[in-house]
Amino acid sequence: MKKTYSKPKRRTGATRTSLVLQGRKQDVALINQLIDRIDQGGSALVISGEPGIGKSALLEVARHRASECGVSVLSMTGVLAEVHLPFAALEQALRPLMKEAVSLVPRQRSALLAAFGLHDEMAAPDIFLVALATLTLLTERATREPLLLVADDAQWLDQATYDVLAFISRRLSADPIVLLVAMRDGFNRSFGDASTLRLPISGLGEADARRLLDAHAPGLSSDLRSRFLKEAAGNPLALLELPRGERIAEARDAPWLPLTERLERAFSSRLFDLPNTTQTLLFVAAENDGTSLHEVLRASEAVLGERVEVDALAPAVAANLIEIEGKELRFRHPLVRSAMHQAADLSMRQKTHAALAVIIDNQLDRQLWHRAAATIGPDEELAGEHDRMAARAVRRGAVAMAIEVLEIAARLSSTAKAKCDRLLRAAELAADLGQPELLERLLRQVDIEESDPLAPVRIGWCREISQPPAVDNPAKVPVLIGFAAQAYSNGAKDLAGNLLWRAAQRCWWSNASDELRARVLGAAEGLRLPETDPRLIAIYAYVEPLRRGYDVRGMLERLFERGNNDPAAARILGSTANVIGAFDLSVGFLAESSAALRAQGRLSDLARVLFTQGWAEMEIGDWTGAMREAEESVRLAEETNGPLWIAAATVLKAKLAGMQGNPDQSEAYAAQAERIILSIGASFLHVLLQIARGTSAAGAGQHWQAYEHLRRIFAPADPAFNSGLEFFGLADFVEAAVMSGNVETAHHVLDEIERGSAPTRVPWVETMLCYGKALLAPPEQAERFFLQGLGPSAKKWPFLRGRLLLAYGGWLRRQRRPADARAPLREARDTFDALGASPWSNRAREELRASGEASRRRTEQPWEALTPQELHIAQLAAEGHSNKEIGARLYLSHRTVGYHLNRIFSKTGITSRSGLRPVLTAHGHPAS
Repeated sequence: MKKTYSKPKRRTGATRTSLVLQGRKQDVALINQLIDRIDQGGSALVISGEPGIGKSALLEVARHRASECGVSVLSMTGVLAEVHLPFAALEQALRPLMKEAVSLVPRQRSALLAAFGLHDEMAAPDIFLVALATLTLLTERATREPLLLVADDAQWLDQATYDVLAFISRRLSADPIVLLVAMRDGFNRSFGDASTLRLPISGLGEADARRLLDAHAPGLSSDLRSRFLKEAAGNPLALLELPRGERIAEARDAPWLPLTERLERAFSSRLFDLPNTTQTLLFVAAENDGTSLHEVLRASEAVLGERVEVDALAPAVAANLIEIEGKELRFRHPLVRSAMHQAADLSMRQKTHAALAVIIDNQLDRQLWHRAAATIGPDEELAGEHDRMAARAVRRGAVAMAIEVLEIAARLSSTAKAKCDRLLRAAELAADLGQPELLERLLRQVDIEESDPLAPVRIGWCREISQPPAVDNPAKVPVLIGFAAQAYSNGAKDLAGNLLWRAAQRCWWSNASDELRARVLGAAEGLRLPETDPRLIAIYAYVEPLRRGYDVRGMLERLFERGNNDPAAARILGSTANVIGAFDLSVGFLAESSAALRAQGRLSDLARVLFTQGWAEMEIGDWTGAMREAEESVRLAEETNGPLWIAAATVLKAKLAGMQGNPDQSEAYAAQAERIILSIGASFLHVLLQIARGTSAAGAGQHWQAYEHLRRIFAPADPAFNSGLEFFGLADFVEAAVMSGNVETAHHVLDEIERGSAPTRVPWVETMLCYGKALLAPPEQAERFFLQGLGPSAKKWPFLRGRLLLAYGGWLRRQRRPADARAPLREARDTFDALGASPWSNRAREELRASGEASRRRTEQPWEALTPQELHIAQLAAEGHSNKEIGARLYLSHRTVGYHLNRIFSKTGITSRSGLRPVLTAHGHPAS
């Protein structure tokens, strides 16, 4: 049941504010509506427009309205001088809530405190863990009073705060929180997603512009009035400031300037009528990266060499350039700060930064920023201090700041080698962030010396990992092999291992030749890595999944039994298990990895792992788990800008929908995934996509169409061909070929796969081969292959085993052995019923009926009405987790979890959490 909030009696403050905002009636109405309906759910609104168009004024209207309605307000403002301070704006907004941080779960609390520099006891907090802590604080407060969160000048928010706000904006629907974000046009910064409300603000109409100008500058001549109206072009700030900014007598002869520059000139023109001391104070305030009045006064004293009192700022206040609130000094508009910065010469800026560096206390990073700004030429000691500042930034999760700091350190470096090393470290961080444009800008500054043979290798590695994964380009493989040799010969064995692992992945992604694969294997063996190194095991699997699969599985089993794998290693090992078809092992490794990534807040990596885990769960029969992972993978990949994993998880959804008898939904998912795949060129996804389409067509009884989809993955000239992955579609292809009358082609493909495999094969591959041989064998040999395929290992792959049972029972019936046929057909029916594979369930019932046994219809389970996310929440709730704990796990607010639980109760017909466990007892899978 939603909590409602009593609103105090309406006052007239908002009405008066609205009257001041000439021509903004509809805009104000929208904002008022969001706040008035806040108890019905939260929302996010992005207000955009050119400088001075009235964005900040609309935010002020919102603050007034919130005050009237009993809504608390939290505010932050982006400041250009503070854009290098990670989480600075977020800390500003959360300051009133920080006493409540003690109630956060330990990992969230530590992440938030580390982000704000309040302790340094943990590894780098991921931005999403900080974001979840922020969301938790906000939603906890919102249970007591609704909240308005205001972010002004968002184009100048530090990147970390910006990312946190974007995260929060997508999770407000169930909470009484309104987020208003104002940002200037012309910045390459998108916010939110397609569902985010947007309010672009345009200039005032002619009549409103005239009224506003007449109200604030009534004595203008008609010529000046016309000129200001024309140059302001409906911009409210221009209409207010242009008449004040220069002598009216000179205005008629002033050259036309772009509006922003003209506004800056309007502000700076007032500067020269101020006393010299006041001018200096404004110059210092403009360069300061804080709002402390004390800092501005003390730094100005250092610049002027004399005592300065706060009264010296009175002329600037009277000129409407600044505002003083308590102990803080703020410019009336960001353009005022910009104007003051432009008006100061280089010498004044250097003196100002030097003074600020001296007077700032107990804030080492800020001191270093100002010392660097005051320094011309190299200073190796200062560069070293910036190295340490970059390390601190990485520990706080502020990687973007660390890059900027290292770039400054490079500028301060006293040697070319030191400069190169710092730029390369910055480039490696940029590559990890997936920012290729920033990476290239950094690499263009690198001057490689012949005495540093590793620099070209590091550059190559940066460029390699900055590229989208799974791009089909086998020409990259020899380059990576060469880099690995160069790294190894210069003592960088770990880097060499990484390069060869990447080369092996490229072999698998891009259908590399046998010669290239052999070169990668030879180079990897030459590194003499430990046999337990996950990269070496992965190289064997990615380069030769069929020939090395059985040996790799043995290595994986030993590591799995040993346990205690590092989460990063578990991720590599789980993906490796999938590559060879050891899905039963993969699930264990990837569950371990996904749990760690979830706890660390590394959502982009989690999206990738969830897809891989979901595919493995599908193969071992946990289809509801697989769809759950696929849905979450898509959601997280959309949030972290990972189109490859959006496509991959959507392919998984297509295959699941097809196996469950929803061909139209399957094709809709397939078409959606195909659009992305074609744009990024991921050949391995082409294979999985064709398998998904083939399986869906087979389920619908369209065997010829299934054959047409699946034959592409075995045709070397087809874009969907990939020799390292084609065996994934073996069982589906042979079945479709036999059912469509293409037996000879099926024989050929089966023989090719068998010749390309080691004598002893991974059980999943062996089971598929037995199934294919049974379908193709003459009557006197078929039963042997059926029974061989139905051996103990087949129980690990319920859907594949169910198809073997169905085919075996049908074969027995056609051999006039109906009594023998009923047991395998009955087991096949029950397996398909448990999976929800309705097309195959129906076939099993038809075969049973033909063998003389009737079957009752499958009973729908209550939990089948739930979406994958609802089912996930229901499972966690049934296990005893609280709404807060579930929210922390799924990166949702606890109120959103409560909203989903109410929907779950409604769909399943229960009234409390205690009823969930009985409802879910039937939720399992045949592999259990």
